[in-house]
Amino acid sequence: MAAASLLLTLALALPAGWPVDDPHLVSGFRPPESDWQAGHRGVDLAARTGDPVRAMAAGVVGFVGSVAGKPVVTIELPGGNRLTYEPVRAAVRPGSRVHDGQVIGSVAPSGGHCGGVRGCLHVGLRTPAGSARAGYLDPLSLLDPRPAVLKPR
Repeated sequence: MAAASLLLTLALALPAGWPVDDPHLVSGFRPPESDWQAGHRGVDLAARTGDPVRAMAAGVVGFVGSVAGKPVVTIELPGGNRLTYEPVRAAVRPGSRVHDGQVIGSVAPSGGHCGGVRGCLHVGLRTPAGSARAGYLDPLSLLDPRPAVLKPR
């Protein structure tokens, strides 16, 4: 029974999944060689303006506001990593605790960020700036469709 209990705990600890319903990957993650070089520091998902946006993992809302004219929501994860969602009309406030799968806002008009796809959502994941392994990560690495299953002999 201990193994079954462990599996249930692992399943409950996994992220809820995609931040939007029926996502379509428009542009994948391409890490830059350094902070100031070209790359794509996240993923772009096609979504309709007004669609709900969900947290991909539990954490604390770190920032709600505008960056370069786009509405942004960030979530600070345990361990210091940060998820960024844009453009998102926030339904949360800085300092709020969110759980995985919780609606944090809705997709705002993208202004052409995704190459003409209307209602695009950009999601980024970054390690802490001061850490020894600071940098950008693929946010889709948070997706794990299911936990490992131990099979009886």
